Amino acid sequence: MFNLFRIIVGAAAVAFAATSSAAAWPDRPVRLIVGFQAGGSTDVVARLLADRLRGQFNSASFIVENRPGANGMIAAEVMRNAHDGHTLLISGDSYVLAPLLSASVKVHPLTDFKMISTICEGTVILLAAPNAPFKTFAEMVAYARANPGKISYVSSGIGNPQHLVGEYLAGELKLDMVHVPSRGGGQAVNDLVSGQMPLGILGLGPTLSHVKSGGLTPLAVTVGKRLSQLPNVPTLAELGVKDFVVAQWFGLVGPSDMPDGVAEQLSKAVAGALEDVAVRQRYEEIGFTAEASTPGQLRAKMQHDESMWRKVVRERNIKID
Repeated sequence: MFNLFRIIVGAAAVAFAATSSAAAWPDRPVRLIVGFQAGGSTDVVARLLADRLRGQFNSASFIVENRPGANGMIAAEVMRNAHDGHTLLISGDSYVLAPLLSASVKVHPLTDFKMISTICEGTVILLAAPNAPFKTFAEMVAYARANPGKISYVSSGIGNPQHLVGEYLAGELKLDMVHVPSRGGGQAVNDLVSGQMPLGILGLGPTLSHVKSGGLTPLAVTVGKRLSQLPNVPTLAELGVKDFVVAQWFGLVGPSDMPDGVAEQLSKAVAGALEDVAVRQRYEEIGFTAEASTPGQLRAKMQHDESMWRKVVRERNIKID
């Protein structure tokens, strides 16, 4: 009986400690680490979220810190090794891909991250340059088949979801295309608008204004339904590419030793922040839709992406080491 009493008291103490820890959080400034340069989509997403989280936590400081390099892995290492309970990371689909593509990557999201919430989702979009010899997805496929090895597509870099969408389509549709990685989304858009590349497979954000102005011709989006911003652009599924849906996304994570109570508290705070109409509108302007989730839903998203991309990486034999 005494042992049972000790177990009950011990369990209650642990539960109280966890609750107290969550209730007291944050008790110092919170660092929000971004693995990419200031001014890009990830940075915009982070700074807007940080501003609204201050309101959710009674004006507590949320400080965005840019730590670019190694496709976000430097930032992931900073977050994982902080062990201060007050360092978070803006994660995304590229973090799921990195360990699949390189044995040198030592940060594995499903084991090293504490899931908090998704923040927003976007799409990969296929685009034709102004001088491209095709104006629709079907024409692009026909041209690529008639001219094997002579069609190049530009993405914002090697090993990201845009690159792998191209690899998947090449394998699925039996297309011989050449991938030309650029030094980021802005440079890739410039290469496409100038006609140096006939085909672009890019994120929506940097391309949206060019599509709306008529400078670039949209061929398809990779999400499961048409976008409110571009309702006339078909999905890949509508065009016959079944069972392949790619949503680029950003999420908020912490180190794996973050208490569950803090993660749940933050998850609710993110949901509250994303109810702000101004936040939702700004995210739409850069090609994303605000989308909060539970920690479990974010983990399920990562697991789904890992399974999908592992198959593409294996079948196309893609490595970046």
